[in-house]
Amino acid sequence: MIINNSNSLRLELILFAFVVLVNNCTMKQKLQVVDDYYVNSENQENKSLLKKEELPFEQKIFSKDFKSLTFSTRSLILGEPLYNMNSKIPIIINFDLLRNHGESIQYEIIHCNKDWKKSDILTMDAIDGFDIDYIENQEISYGPVQQYVNYNFELPNNNTDFLISGNYILKIFIEGQAENPLATLKFYVSEQISTINFLVDKSRDVEQSKYLQAFEMECTYNSNDIVDPYENISINIQQNHQEFDQYWLSGPNFIKENKLVFLPSDDQIFNGGNEFRFFDMSSFRNGSQRIENMVFNDTIFNINLKKDVRRSYKQYLQYKDMNGRFFIRTYDFDDANSQAEYGMVNFRLPMKQIKNDSIYLFGQLTNWAIDNDFLMTYDSINNYYQNKCLLKQGYYNYIYVLKNSDGISTRKIEGAHFESNNEYILKMYYKDPLNLCDRILSYKVVKSN
Repeated sequence: MIINNSNSLRLELILFAFVVLVNNCTMKQKLQVVDDYYVNSENQENKSLLKKEELPFEQKIFSKDFKSLTFSTRSLILGEPLYNMNSKIPIIINFDLLRNHGESIQYEIIHCNKDWKKSDILTMDAIDGFDIDYIENQEISYGPVQQYVNYNFELPNNNTDFLISGNYILKIFIEGQAENPLATLKFYVSEQISTINFLVDKSRDVEQSKYLQAFEMECTYNSNDIVDPYENISINIQQNHQEFDQYWLSGPNFIKENKLVFLPSDDQIFNGGNEFRFFDMSSFRNGSQRIENMVFNDTIFNINLKKDVRRSYKQYLQYKDMNGRFFIRTYDFDDANSQAEYGMVNFRLPMKQIKNDSIYLFGQLTNWAIDNDFLMTYDSINNYYQNKCLLKQGYYNYIYVLKNSDGISTRKIEGAHFESNNEYILKMYYKDPLNLCDRILSYKVVKSN
């Protein structure tokens, strides 16, 4: 019995020691898990911040009060967001804020690579002067029902100049609120030291030749300045400022003397598209083109455009357009910048509702972006798509685009014709191994006809 008791006691001691050991291991494991939790949490936060910093900038309007953005020069009303280095012609950036009082508005200039991510070069190597400055030119509207403040500034100016070419973001914000910008705008600085020859022709695809525009091109380069053009030169081609309809070229078929030659290819094609739709609301006192009626109601002008038609199966009709642009003007007052009225414009597109597809207005009036403020909603009573947006007096171009899981297209609503007059915006980038950034050697706008 004594032996049995001793064995029992030993067994109890062994079990107790085992339980203590297991508890200690469990506690250590829990502590390790807790430590790992905090470490992993911090790592995840750092990763998420890193991802946020690596996201490319967008051409985007963040404030509904930011209106009527235009780029121009003193001699050109319809300008590109482009400055040619060493040129004496600055670019004028003009916009309105729907306010009844002026505010301190600033802009910031950020140099980017061709993918619109912030470049690694120092600000002082890209900008001569201030990269952040105030917009001093502002004028409060007088006369129109909708009050606003008109702002404009030039680039370059006495405080700011560009030292290097490339993509730039212009961030517009209220003083002290850089983290909550009113808008981020894409801007280009080009060296214009290369020439681009761009030819538009019919597609070699016989079945699609009536609908597609094919292209071939060659461009010059300075062999003393350019290292490995096969690898470091790339060309971006956009049709009518449509980022959803663009093509990247790199690696020419061959180099002839100082020319990069890109031969025709079956995949070097664009939909021919159609001419842009238009309307003119330069006067609220007299009738204008494409206006059905105007009604002043509840402190705002309401403008009903004539109903549009779906053009996907319509015969091509040629007329001059501005390839999606607009310009501000008024016949009712003297100064369009500070006296032109704003009106609520009603767009209507009669057609059957398309399931799983979204229809948007597109053009310079949407800031060349697919913006939910310009999403067409379906009116099942009247059987048409509709959108109402606030626009300043002027002459406007626009089209409808369709977005679904396959992408974005103009063809399903506007049709496609080889004969269409399109603008092709060409940008020739050079990945500079010395300056560690993407320079723009040439920026050119070519019309297809």
